[in-house]
Amino acid sequence: MEMRAGEEDIEIGEDITPSVIPLSYALHDSFLHSHCSSCFSRLPSANFTQHHHVPTLLYCSSICSSSHFSPAELHLLHSPPSSDLRAALRLLPLSLPSSSTNRICGLLTNREKLMADEEISAHVRYGAKAIAAARRIEMVENEKNDAVLLEAALCLVLTNAVEVHDNEGRSIGIAVYGPNFSWINHSCSPNACYRSIISPPDNVLPFSDESRLRILPAGTESDNGVHNNIEFSKGCSESGPRVIVRSIKRIKRGEEVTVAYTDLLQPKEISASNLASSSLSSELSFYRDEATRKLTDYVDEVTAEYLAVGDPESCCKKLENMLITGLLDEQLEVREGKSQLNFRLHALHHLALNTYTVLASAYKIRASDLFSLHSEVGGLPWEALSMSRISAAYSLLLATATYHLFCFESSLLVSVANFWTSAGESLLALAKSSAWDSLGKCGFPVLNLSPLAKHKCSKCSLLESFEVNLSFGQDHIRKAGFDSVSSRFLDCIGSLLQEVWGFLIQGDRYLKMFKDPTDFSWLGKSLDIWDFDAELTHNDVDFNCWTNKSVSGIEALGYTDHWRINTFQLGVHCLLYGGFLAGICYGPHSHWSSHIRSALNYEGK
Repeated sequence: MEMRAGEEDIEIGEDITPSVIPLSYALHDSFLHSHCSSCFSRLPSANFTQHHHVPTLLYCSSICSSSHFSPAELHLLHSPPSSDLRAALRLLPLSLPSSSTNRICGLLTNREKLMADEEISAHVRYGAKAIAAARRIEMVENEKNDAVLLEAALCLVLTNAVEVHDNEGRSIGIAVYGPNFSWINHSCSPNACYRSIISPPDNVLPFSDESRLRILPAGTESDNGVHNNIEFSKGCSESGPRVIVRSIKRIKRGEEVTVAYTDLLQPKEISASNLASSSLSSELSFYRDEATRKLTDYVDEVTAEYLAVGDPESCCKKLENMLITGLLDEQLEVREGKSQLNFRLHALHHLALNTYTVLASAYKIRASDLFSLHSEVGGLPWEALSMSRISAAYSLLLATATYHLFCFESSLLVSVANFWTSAGESLLALAKSSAWDSLGKCGFPVLNLSPLAKHKCSKCSLLESFEVNLSFGQDHIRKAGFDSVSSRFLDCIGSLLQEVWGFLIQGDRYLKMFKDPTDFSWLGKSLDIWDFDAELTHNDVDFNCWTNKSVSGIEALGYTDHWRINTFQLGVHCLLYGGFLAGICYGPHSHWSSHIRSALNYEGK
């Protein structure tokens, strides 16, 4: 099945479905004690007194508690992980006795294909037995535990369920939606995206106040019944997290609407830095695949160790060493008689982007730990501020690298919006850090940061674009011109980066290899991405000068003030541009817009 635009063209940044009610849904086990099992909203703190080892279902209100389906759900909590089982259980009342095991509620179960896989079939059979046992507890009359139907319901969940993300981007549960959503196919170059709506029932708008359904099944007419079957299914008693589909490209009338089922930032390339001959080039594919596997395993191992052990310093050293030294072919099963190769990650490789994300997090944790330590012993947090700088620099590199890819594939709009927002938040956190205020103890001035909401750049109108976008949505996008807003933004951050990039990356071996994080023109010149000088910008003054009493006080004062002001302004620009893009992806009333507006209303020093 597929869905296509209806009787009119759809412009970029428009809702193309109303908020779709799920057919079935379930919180992940780890969030059962912190979130409402019906609407998925966060529970009041009073509910956190529950013992985490006691499986239960909690609700935020009497309205939500009325959506509790059966005691069978409580029984399934003893069979972790249970979210897919509970979601399948909730589907069963919607299935008719005549339901085919190939389709339930219009959705493909994919049972035959899944049961052909030995590992998956074992999971499905175990789950079906657990659901059957749970249903027997209810002693529901006139309901049979047809093993094939139970397996089909669970297969339907495995095939069609999507992750539900909260306002912090965490996956807190799963939901299955009807054909209005589930018939939208995947594309690696999608023209639409979707967002979860998590809200208590008393805050949900009625259908009459929401966007209308602007897509239809392809190749169907209303008189064959298919069109009527997809109209606003009531799902699970009209409860649960909803979803809205929104355009991220212009979609012509009758054109298929697609979304991405997977991460679009897939691996692009691994560079072999010393190819010597065409014969070696013919062998490159073999070695590259092996290198990709080795590097992926290594990054996963280091990341897992970081999350489990909590040693961010070790994580930073290992990952940055991997980025710099790469993977020698002595670590691979190289064929006898071949010259040595050295595989390094391409700067835009999916694995490199993942590594930047982990490094930004690890350096942020290091800064927090060091700042707490220095506060306890009464010292000046120089090193903590250094860790914050590098964390912000990696967030910024992630944003610029993804933006470079976005220029060739506009479907990356969602990722770009998220990464520019994160970079802006990291830079503003650095500029607002109380570590700067500690400089006053050594005679340095304390910078007074004006409220962000009053910030207006003389070169661009990002603040105005963001505010108008919140008020008027896609109409402003068309009038202002997406390309025009983006061009002004890039001009401004280009000037600001000349002033602060050298300061942000001071002391980091990998980041010092990038002259300008917005310039990736060298990627087309050579396969060897390390074939350039590690020069820094003209403002690369030694950060350690603050602890060197021989340095001129006037020089140190000037650079301190200069770096902080420009970091502040760069962060504002990144956050505003991220907010502008988020308005396109998520709409003017999404949690992203509220989050960014809250940051822009920061008051203080």
